[in-house]
Amino acid sequence: MKKILNILAVMSLFACNSNNGKIIPAFSFDTLDGEQISHESLRGRVSVLCVWATWCGDCIREVPELNDLVEKYKDNKTVRFIAFSDEDEATVSKSLKRFPFNFQHVVNAKGYSDQLKTGLTKHFPQVLVIDQNLKVVYDVTENKDKIFGVLDSHIQKLLKK
Repeated sequence: MKKILNILAVMSLFACNSNNGKIIPAFSFDTLDGEQISHESLRGRVSVLCVWATWCGDCIREVPELNDLVEKYKDNKTVRFIAFSDEDEATVSKSLKRFPFNFQHVVNAKGYSDQLKTGLTKHFPQVLVIDQNLKVVYDVTENKDKIFGVLDSHIQKLLKK
């Protein structure tokens, strides 16, 4: 019985560390390209948010698939792609020259990215799909599988609503 209770306690701990079903925290930032964005500017749109770091190998490995997703939806103004980094503008800009990442980028966002990161170990990358009412419908940390298909299916479902 004690073993079952321990397993249930661990499972509930992991369940509490997901953003699924939660409204994203409020924010207001300027992107690297000079656009002012806020959580309210995402209302009515489907958004993909990525918390990443330039030094994160898994983050860099995901970029080509994330760029493919941006390319697929480039003509759909109701889908937004935003990346949050704790790092400064110079560091992120230098990395983007080496590894183009076609999301809009917010830098110096440690406080906000800490609010988005889930899981016990707070690893990078973390990708979230946000619905038109600012609610998280998909949240994945340290994705090791192909991410394009999973994200695309969530986007498609939300666009049909």
